[in-house]
Amino acid sequence: MRSGFAAFFMGIGGIFLCFSFVVFVLETLARRSDSGQQLATMSGVSVAAFLGGIILFGVGYLLNRIGRSPRNGPLTTDR
Repeated sequence: MRSGFAAFFMGIGGIFLCFSFVVFVLETLARRSDSGQQLATMSGVSVAAFLGGIILFGVGYLLNRIGRSPRNGPLTTDR
């Protein structure tokens, strides 16, 4: 069950990271036009999505790493 939660968190975190990259690219392209307030909002959304993605991806990674037994541990069998 833990691996399902880890995959969920890592997946949602990856989606947020990609979303923040897309918003950053759109913000960079929109700098040429006269849209002052929208750029500030886009910057805030991009940073929030990036930080949320990093946090969720990190939580998923840590959940995936915690609780694993070593490969040569006494509970594993050689196959």
